[in-house]
Amino acid sequence: MHQQGSSTAPAPPSSSRARRIARRTRDSCAAALANTLCSLLLGLLLVAVVILFVLWLGLRPHRPRFNIASFSVAGGLDPDSSPAGASVAFNVTDRNPNRHIGIYYDAMHASIHFYDALVASGPPAFATGWYQPNKTTTSITGLLDVLGPATTDASWPSFSAAVRAGRVPLRLQLTTAIRFRVANAFHSGRQRMHVSCQLLIGADGNLLPDSVGSACDRYF
Repeated sequence: MHQQGSSTAPAPPSSSRARRIARRTRDSCAAALANTLCSLLLGLLLVAVVILFVLWLGLRPHRPRFNIASFSVAGGLDPDSSPAGASVAFNVTDRNPNRHIGIYYDAMHASIHFYDALVASGPPAFATGWYQPNKTTTSITGLLDVLGPATTDASWPSFSAAVRAGRVPLRLQLTTAIRFRVANAFHSGRQRMHVSCQLLIGADGNLLPDSVGSACDRYF
């Protein structure tokens, strides 16, 4: 007699193959969707960067430019006596070169130095601050009382020698804080600014020709 055994037939290969195909199709669709979204986001990011770069090129703030227009010590200088008690008048032009940006100035302080020795100090005409529109030039004028140097100061021999030589080096320093206004909508933070103007005056107290119109340095 032949013994008849029972056996379970294996699952048809077509069903497992179908599941694998469905899984691969689902994964491919998810990957394609993710790639599309990434490409879209990268494209939007690139466009935003280009727009911001163009705006920055057009609106980036340029620092104001300062130049010495005039400077004089009333009564001139005497190599044998201190100029203390005289008055010094100055005029500095302030140019805002920006096309779409205005500049707010806080209260300003002016000081004049012979090397490290203080010659005069005080507020110029715009002591309380002002607003400067774009593409305009403002004159910053001042009339200060001369404080020194005195004949007893350590700097006096050098000062007296410079007066005798007819070339007295001075430094006019302006100190303030500025803010930029962009398109009447955006205001930048306040920045402390120092303006340093190197100049030469003669024994008559007037600005020498080679210093007229000379540019001043700006420090932020």
